[in-house]
Amino acid sequence: MAEQKNGKPFVIGAVVGAVMGAATALLLAPKPGRELRKDIADQVTTLSDKTQEIAGQVSQSAHEVARSIGSQTSDWVGKAREVAQAVASEVKSWKEAQAGERAAEATVSSLSEASSEPVLSADEAAPKTEAAEERETVGVK
Repeated sequence: MAEQKNGKPFVIGAVVGAVMGAATALLLAPKPGRELRKDIADQVTTLSDKTQEIAGQVSQSAHEVARSIGSQTSDWVGKAREVAQAVASEVKSWKEAQAGERAAEATVSSLSEASSEPVLSADEAAPKTEAAEERETVGVK
């Protein structure tokens, strides 16, 4: 883009210089009116052609710059999407981890509550057989 800034004043200077040079040459040249008018018309045609040529070059440069900016913008949009997806993935993972931690805390809490209740031993929890009851009565284990 720096080249365009440097080229614009040059183009303006060239056009202004060409107009001033043509006007000076025509006014200072000793010619009859018919020849002078023909020279002026030729100069106007030449100047018009050069202006159109310069305008075409400027237009072409503008199109190239627009294409370049468009491709860079597309690249930036793609990178922004990738970053957004990565951030969304990280947030989702973080939320899942938080949910897992809450579930673990709930499990620990419920286990803590359960452990505060009296726990029966395996002997107490198992149904007693008739032989076991008789042994208890007799005092034998």
